[in-house]
Amino acid sequence: MKVYASLLALMCAGMVSPLARADNLLTLYREAVQADAVYLAAQADARASREMKPQALARLLPNVSLGGSRYKNTTDQTITDKNIGVSAKNDDLKYNTHNYVLGMTQPLFRAAAFAAWRQSQALVAGSEAELHWVKQEVGTRLSIAYFETLLTEANLEVTKAQRDAYLTQLDFAQKAFQAGRGTRTDIDEARSQLDLAAAQTIELQYQLNHARDTLSTLVDRPLTPLARLNPERMQLVRPDPDRLEDWIRKAEAVNPRIVALRASVEAADLQVKKALSGHLPTLDFVAQRVKSVEVDRYVDSDIKRDTTVYGLRFDMPIFAGGETQSQVRQAGAELDKARHQLEMERRRIGLQVRKEFDSVVQGVSWVHAYEQAVKSAEQALASTRKGFMAGTRSTLDILIAEQNLATARRDLNRGRYVYVLARLHLLALVGELNEAEIARFNGWLEDRTNGVAFSR
Repeated sequence: MKVYASLLALMCAGMVSPLARADNLLTLYREAVQADAVYLAAQADARASREMKPQALARLLPNVSLGGSRYKNTTDQTITDKNIGVSAKNDDLKYNTHNYVLGMTQPLFRAAAFAAWRQSQALVAGSEAELHWVKQEVGTRLSIAYFETLLTEANLEVTKAQRDAYLTQLDFAQKAFQAGRGTRTDIDEARSQLDLAAAQTIELQYQLNHARDTLSTLVDRPLTPLARLNPERMQLVRPDPDRLEDWIRKAEAVNPRIVALRASVEAADLQVKKALSGHLPTLDFVAQRVKSVEVDRYVDSDIKRDTTVYGLRFDMPIFAGGETQSQVRQAGAELDKARHQLEMERRRIGLQVRKEFDSVVQGVSWVHAYEQAVKSAEQALASTRKGFMAGTRSTLDILIAEQNLATARRDLNRGRYVYVLARLHLLALVGELNEAEIARFNGWLEDRTNGVAFSR
């Protein structure tokens, strides 16, 4: 039975393992949108901000109220006739009163309320733009964490391969020294490079653990092995459109952060109008229906009154101790602040667009140049090894060639990831880093466990 159970377990493992897929950029992005605390907080803030519109609109709509009161009254009453000098005293006079009021107020002219309504629209638009910006930031932060993890993994693999090569060279130098064909210097140089590579391996492993922890925090779960970049599936192309001015113009028009600040300027301008409306009158239409009942239990009589009141209520502010003028000056200063913040952000975004655009443009040439550098370094290492076997090159020459190859490979890895991140950042700056674009970049990855590429 144990044998059968073991066979069944192996069969189940064989059926399950091919289905297990590595974490990739698209799946992690979808999880981050659902789990990232910054984005969830921004969603809650946007929901709260949307309530400003109905609240502001309510100040322009009719206000209907119903009120009432019911009292028991006890009165000690004395009536004196001064002509005849006779007083009549009625102790403990008790009666009940009821009062009901149905009222309605319809604002006809309230400049402050109308400005507040328009201001709420601007504030909600700004909040929605901020939410869009935060979502772009989720994609940006996730992409940075993802590709920094891949870059660290790639550099760690290069360093480990370099360490193994140094170990082989050290073993060869030791054997050559024992055979009388080498020197102590060859051993010391190989050991020195081996120790340095070992130290770099430890450091890169620490960096990799931190990078994976950072990425894991964004999705709030442990990670499986990440899908890695497949250079053959990368699209090394220049930006489209291929003019920097077009990207800057687009960013200034639709960048979520700029849109949000532009809405803040509009809201600040309306705040000035709200403050100025403190000098203006208000006009309301008012209607009331009042019903009152007074019941006297001693005389057994009821006094009932039904009163209808309607008309206009006008209020003209004359002097408020200088508060209104102060509010106008304060709102004007806030408007200046919002305008300066918008201009500062416009310049900052323009600089970022220029930087990422140049990184994409130069990245195409950089990656091709780095690929050629790796090929040249590999050929140089092979030639140096042949020269060493022929006695024309030394161990130091081989170590230098190994170091040059490792540097070229690290530069190539960095160049590829810089290019990818530059394209992602450029899309985020114009508000287009959405799930469809993430899926397109995800098509450049492949599952390292089975070599299966993800669909574009």
